Amino acid sequence: MVETLNPVFFSWVKTMPIHTTYLGYVRKHRPSLIHNLFLIYYVMRNRGNNEVAPGEWLYPYLKLRKAYNSKQERDELWKKYEENYMIQIGLSKEARTWMEKRSQEAKIGNILLVCYEKDAQHCHRRLLAEEIARRFGVEYKGELEEPAHIYSLDGKPDKFDYQ
Repeated sequence: MVETLNPVFFSWVKTMPIHTTYLGYVRKHRPSLIHNLFLIYYVMRNRGNNEVAPGEWLYPYLKLRKAYNSKQERDELWKKYEENYMIQIGLSKEARTWMEKRSQEAKIGNILLVCYEKDAQHCHRRLLAEEIARRFGVEYKGELEEPAHIYSLDGKPDKFDYQ
């Protein structure tokens, strides 16, 4: 689902074609400003982007991962989840079309992929952004950091009050 976008605000942002973050970050850091700086795609199931949301058949991996005590077990399960998610988006014509559209938009604007998981290392949004970058040659800049990467026209960090 695409949120509102105000092109006037693009002059405030350094070029950052694809970023990722979690839903709590968007809610916490000036949501109206973030919504004006990025084309935002909520890549969770039932948010209008099911083509790239993890299939329900992947959910048991996440539930089991949280139940395991050892880091090695959790890492092994994450690896299986990652492999299966990449297969899911690799085999889906709809997912490929969705990623190609985002790559085209990233060449002219700023894309933000958002989902629930706070830990980007163990989230499909990072995998998705990396795959878009790999397949279509757009830059993935990683997670938005605290506070948001917002710059003034002279390239220096802006002095917005993020509280």
